[in-house]
Amino acid sequence: MSEPITPQQDHDRRIGRLEGIAEQLNFRLDAIERAVSELRSRMDGQFRWLVGIQITSLIAIGGLLLSIYSKLPD
Repeated sequence: MSEPITPQQDHDRRIGRLEGIAEQLNFRLDAIERAVSELRSRMDGQFRWLVGIQITSLIAIGGLLLSIYSKLPD
């Protein structure tokens, strides 16, 4: 036969379980924070490419318009 569990043992068991759950949640939140940080850095790099492409396109269009207007008769 097993001995009955005392209220203190039950309390300690529950506290231990809650500490384990809190540790797992902390681990998972750290993983999520790392993933978000990695995603943010990748998005920043893609944003720079997008801005660079837009600026290049505007310069190309401006150059094309200048060349067209310079060849128009007065």
